Amino acid sequence: MGDVIGDAPAEYVPAPPAPRAPLASPGPGDHDKVKRWVEPYPKSAGETKGIGKTDFVKVREWQVDQDQDPWAPFESQEEWQLAQWLLQNVGQNATDVFLKLPIIANQTSASFKNKQSLYQKIDGLPGGAEWICETVEVEGDRRDSQGDPERETLQLWRRDPIECIRDMIGNPAFRDHMRFEPERAYEDQDGKSRVYDEMWTGDWWWETQDKVEVGATTAPIIIASDKTHLSTFSGDKKAWPVYMTIGNIEKSIRRKPSARATVLLGYIPVTKLECFTKSKRSAAGFQIFHDCMAMLLDPLKAAGREGIDMTCSDGFIRRVFPILAAYVADHPEQCLVACTGEHRCPRCLVQFKQLGDPVRSVWRDHETTLDAMADMEAGVSSDTFNAQGLRPTRPFWADLPHCDIFSCITPDLLHQLHKGVFKDHIVAWAAQCVSGGQAEIDQRFRTMPPGANLRHFKKGISLISQWTGTEYKNMEKLFLGVLSGQAEPGLIRVVRATLDFIYFAHFESHTTQSLRHLDAAWVSFHQNKHYFVDKGIRTNFSIPKIHSMHHYIASIMSRGSADGFSSEHPERLHIDFAKSAYRATNKREYIKQMTTWLRRQDACHRFSSYLNWAAPRVSDNAKDSPEDGAEDDDPGDNANNDDGGASQGNHDTTLKYTIAKSAPYILPIGALVNEFGATDFIDRLSDFLRSSPSAATRTPALRTTLMLPVYKQFTILIPPVLQVTQDVTTDVVHTRRAVARHGSTAASPSRFDTILVRESGHDTENEHVLEGLAVAQICVIFHLPDDFGTFTEPLAYIEWFTPLSSLTPDIGMYKISPSTRQHQRRASIIPLSQVKRTVHLIPRFGRAVDRTWTSDNVLEKCKSFYLNPYYRNIDFVLFRYLAD
Repeated sequence: MGDVIGDAPAEYVPAPPAPRAPLASPGPGDHDKVKRWVEPYPKSAGETKGIGKTDFVKVREWQVDQDQDPWAPFESQEEWQLAQWLLQNVGQNATDVFLKLPIIANQTSASFKNKQSLYQKIDGLPGGAEWICETVEVEGDRRDSQGDPERETLQLWRRDPIECIRDMIGNPAFRDHMRFEPERAYEDQDGKSRVYDEMWTGDWWWETQDKVEVGATTAPIIIASDKTHLSTFSGDKKAWPVYMTIGNIEKSIRRKPSARATVLLGYIPVTKLECFTKSKRSAAGFQIFHDCMAMLLDPLKAAGREGIDMTCSDGFIRRVFPILAAYVADHPEQCLVACTGEHRCPRCLVQFKQLGDPVRSVWRDHETTLDAMADMEAGVSSDTFNAQGLRPTRPFWADLPHCDIFSCITPDLLHQLHKGVFKDHIVAWAAQCVSGGQAEIDQRFRTMPPGANLRHFKKGISLISQWTGTEYKNMEKLFLGVLSGQAEPGLIRVVRATLDFIYFAHFESHTTQSLRHLDAAWVSFHQNKHYFVDKGIRTNFSIPKIHSMHHYIASIMSRGSADGFSSEHPERLHIDFAKSAYRATNKREYIKQMTTWLRRQDACHRFSSYLNWAAPRVSDNAKDSPEDGAEDDDPGDNANNDDGGASQGNHDTTLKYTIAKSAPYILPIGALVNEFGATDFIDRLSDFLRSSPSAATRTPALRTTLMLPVYKQFTILIPPVLQVTQDVTTDVVHTRRAVARHGSTAASPSRFDTILVRESGHDTENEHVLEGLAVAQICVIFHLPDDFGTFTEPLAYIEWFTPLSSLTPDIGMYKISPSTRQHQRRASIIPLSQVKRTVHLIPRFGRAVDRTWTSDNVLEKCKSFYLNPYYRNIDFVLFRYLAD
């Protein structure tokens, strides 16, 4: 329980939470330019019980009382930065060597002289939940030479989940990214179309809130576990991390490893169980998993029934009820958690032979399952046990309050859809159905034109040996286009239905309407999957991962959108919490060493977050001047620093694009014609100047020798598309001429991106409206000198494609061709602000790909294309969701 503040300093006293109006729009602060109405929970929830002190407040008050700077126990901010760098980037032995270098020892005057004194300071920093090692005694069914049962002693390394929850819910860095009560959100004022995105918008939280005491705060616990290899090339070292986060934190923050909004709860012991005979080993392993999980989560039982007071990130004390709400895992581990065989569904009672049918099956029931397991353990014959495909296990979730483990099993986008349904099944089956087989498919992948953030499969896909989520997703972007021309309509329809389902399932914000589209894709898949039976590829579809698609809508309506529960996130966490930790050990008793390394890394991160939070107060409380210690970061700013990507959360959404302050080239118009392919540049520039009110009365003569500033790229800032991202997407547009080989520098081909243009006369503030949009290829980005007029922005020379008319049946894409006038490409010069995004075009290959086509020349040689709706999620929204 957080301490109640008496006479607290004014700057530490939190403002009271704002009341929520019935069915009111929270305004643009929550969802930029998107109407959203909120129905608050009708009873009291998230009620405050007083003002508390977060850990950050306690630390700062202690420092002030001791007359210490915020960076204490370090002598200065610079010394802390050195310590942080060493801990995060340098191994133990190298740290010792570094600190003993004469230039470091003599000139830095650091208060730590070796690794021991450095680690002493780090170990003295405020830390999170402590690591606890518990032994688990296992008695096998094998006998030793004395006739006694063989035994094995295992180690379970764990942390207290209550303390972990206390750390997360009380972290001031999450203050602006956290909710304490459920709500129902709508996209219309009449409340007819629901919005499902964050966990607090789903039905589970609303319904669970009715089960806890009035005014309480529900903390939805999200658990993830996944066994992983620690050594890549040698040995057989494995770890089994268990991660935990809470649904009170926005999913965009939970997904960021740098935000530390998901914590490592423990390591389940990995053992070969040689004390058991082979026939008993699997069942024993299942039970050990459940026994260890029961030990990990045991503190949640009392807290989930009675609640526990916690100081929250906004500084208020609330009565928190931690309830297990979701379990993130791949299919084998889902079945392990649910105590079912891997040939069955862990959520419902559908029979194996019906897994491939669009049937509505009965949900698994918590009490019925426990009764059947108890009967089996007592030796009582149970038809229910066998009919439901259960395993004889004492489950860890039996006594967890308000927990329905079967509905806790959430969609797994990575293993179920990207790897399972798409790559392992649809791609493999489709390759057997097309003329030319895998060789033709590989050639088509090699021929695809380039695109930003699009992998070029320069050797096709058949030779890829190491598949990751990135490869699956990039293949999905192209696969339907690859099949076009050589696949029959039935194959096109079933592949399109699969891809549409995957892309709709990826929506970060669903509505009643988008869920109808998701359901329609599922229905279309089942209506068209018989194609594989007709071709003799399949006799049935009794595959659990295909069946799992049936449960996506129910899960989204219950727990929020599926992106909040993808197993991609825990797999990314393995890098920090398993693999990097293992590399820091001497490989003996490595779990113990890993926990020490992790504790220090956690302390380092917490102290960095604390300094970001304390920075605005440094000028008031530090002995030195503000310049000596203050930072310019806002409180909690570190939580927004993602590890990279094309989406940026901090862009000014009023900007349309960015470009270099000065052009890298000054080129004659003749070079633009010959090297950039702008064959009609002079005539089109003349047309532009005649029609532009910004042109000077008398402009310089347009000759091939006239020099113009020319750019090689610019970056479009695409406004948030709330269905798939709340961030601005940065989209780089390239116009790059070919460069010949020079010495050891390889030649590079030209690249002139295809773009989406808002035509003149179709101006709109809504960037996501199809009307008035056309496709073009950009050849030149340039700026007119001042003697041409008062032009405030750069211009682009573009060559048009034919208009977007109607979607092609079956494949559901726009068909376009280069637009010509008198057998020449129709071209224009436009202001750069009319360019809205890049697009990707898929060549219409026909029955066989033209072998003279390459990725570098296909945009010039091919005469007909499909506009690719699967290029990015934002393009899927525009060209599939809105187009339909």
